[in-house]
Amino acid sequence: MGSDLDEQLTWTLARAAEDAPMPGYDPLGAVRGRQRRRRRRRAGVAAVCAVAVATVAVLTGVRVTAPQPDPGPEYVFSPDRIPDFTDLPSPEKVWPNAVHRLPAALPDGSRYTVVAVLGDDRYLVARDIFNGEAAPSVFDTRAGTVTSLSTPAVSDGLANSRVLMAREVNGRVVWFVEGTRNNRPVREGFREAWVTPLGGGTPTRLAILPDGTAPRFNVAGDAIIWDQESRPSRAEGGGVRRVVRSVSLNGGEPADVPDSAGFVLANVGPWITDQLDGGTRTSGELRNVVTGQRLAWTANRRIQYLRCGPTWCTGRGSVDRVALQSLDGSDLVELPWTGELSPMNGGRLAVGQLEFPTATLHLIWDRTTGRAAGVKVPRPEGGPGYGWNNQLSDWEPEVLTVRSSDDELVVLDLGAIR
Repeated sequence: MGSDLDEQLTWTLARAAEDAPMPGYDPLGAVRGRQRRRRRRRAGVAAVCAVAVATVAVLTGVRVTAPQPDPGPEYVFSPDRIPDFTDLPSPEKVWPNAVHRLPAALPDGSRYTVVAVLGDDRYLVARDIFNGEAAPSVFDTRAGTVTSLSTPAVSDGLANSRVLMAREVNGRVVWFVEGTRNNRPVREGFREAWVTPLGGGTPTRLAILPDGTAPRFNVAGDAIIWDQESRPSRAEGGGVRRVVRSVSLNGGEPADVPDSAGFVLANVGPWITDQLDGGTRTSGELRNVVTGQRLAWTANRRIQYLRCGPTWCTGRGSVDRVALQSLDGSDLVELPWTGELSPMNGGRLAVGQLEFPTATLHLIWDRTTGRAAGVKVPRPEGGPGYGWNNQLSDWEPEVLTVRSSDDELVVLDLGAIR
């Protein structure tokens, strides 16, 4: 075990012992107390504001109408919205229109991953890793056909390839492919970004991605963004750092996103964050690459290895249990299980898995409604379970898949959750 990992493990165990809750501690009760205090504060503030507005109206003789702020989605982890994770219904019972059942293999027998639901029984898919695939395909389950989006422009000279991730974006398909081309050494670029019309056409290579490029991208308006290693010039000095790059889906030269040195992609696009993978920072910033909006985040002292989207954060609490908080470190909720939850759909959904004594719960929790669903899968003896069957590198997939049997895939279309 490396020294860095030893130090992290020692620190984690020490913090867990230090922060272990006292007997009788009720996390939901604590949150309820915070809610009651907040309601009282809000009522007080509202009363003061009302008096102030009325006073101004009287003094000026002009009728003043206070604008009603848009509260937006309710993202607070309120106790009445925390479901009973031990007894969740299946996704099919909660969101029947979002569930699709597909054969476990393509007509040629290949295993595959579903990338997107296209409608009319058509699905964007990628065959399982390391099978020489150059591009994703369209699987028409009604017709029983599979149409590859690759052409010789993509496949000529390409070997040992796999599709890392793909997205359907306004009638076009974008993907990262990994492999070797014309026996080119890895250090000269072994990943490429491509785009092609969904209905067929000639693919366009958007970028050749150097070694040190993350295997994923996010969509940012009419462009894609990714993070990669950047070696500073002699004048700049310093060591290797991360930087976020961008390229238009219409073509052109890739370029650095301004002021993105030290940033990586966040779980929710088109946001980027200065919290690197496995980082131990306790505060930092999120940036929206499209709008320029910036949000500060601060880790609650009881949470380690924090990861934030634009609305909430997740990390590890006491004894590595799943912990959740708001961006400013408030609204701490610590679940009594280990596992992992991640924000998706702009932070509306919490998706991941919780580890129970004999099973792994794959769950989806809609934080705007409090509704949740899950699939329990018996866990192999002596080890943790596995997450949703998303074999691509996408951190914010459009669909989730569970292999319910050797013959069937259960696909949940996150965009169809209402």
